[in-house]
Order: sequence, then structure tokens, then C-alpha cells
Amino acid sequence: MDILKISIVIAILGIIALFFITQYNKENIVKIEDLKIGQVERITGMVTSVYVSKNDHVFLKVADNTGEVTVVAFKNSNIDTAYELENGDQVSVFGRTDEYKGELEIIAKEIQKI
Repeated sequence: MDILKISIVIAILGIIALFFITQYNKENIVKIEDLKIGQVERITGMVTSVYVSKNDHVFLKVADNTGEVTVVAFKNSNIDTAYELENGDQVSVFGRTDEYKGELEIIAKEIQKI
């Protein structure tokens, strides 16, 4: 009987631990209008423009219902998905918000087509 009680307690503790682990790993999706310089955040939106520079850096414009932001995927960031994107694609972008020439941009760490 003691083994059954111990098993139940361990199972309950495991479920509670899993709950907290999954809550910790969730990344909030931020609206483009709420981006803040220096923050690492995730946005979702539609690709409205794609440009690949002569140095093979990818520059995307991504829009949601609150605004538009430039997303930069540098060649050395190994984000192969960026080279496959087209206007109209829905994407999820994770990266650091920065400012370049007075405009916000996201330096991508991850880009997923959704």
C-alpha cells in the first residue's frame, strides 16, 4: 500500500512539474506596435516584401494588424527558411528588436513559416 501512495505522490509531482516547465517555455507573441528596442520577442504576421542583398542577407517586411517591421536574417545566422519565403507567406519570427536609421527592425534568431 505504501508503494501505491508513493507512486501517486510522485505522479502528481511530475504533473505539477510539467505544468510549470511548459508555462516557463511559452513565448508570448507580441504585436508589432508593442515591440521594444533591446527585447527578444516573437511576432507573427504576413510577409509583404522580400529582398536578398548581394551579401546574401535577407530583409523581410512583416506586417500584422498593428503595423509593419523589417526583419533581418543575416547569412551567418543559418536561417535557411528566410530564403524560401515569398510575399503573402505567414511567418513566426523570434529575435531581438533593434533600431536602424530611426526605424525598428528585428534581428532574426528563428523564422518559421506557419
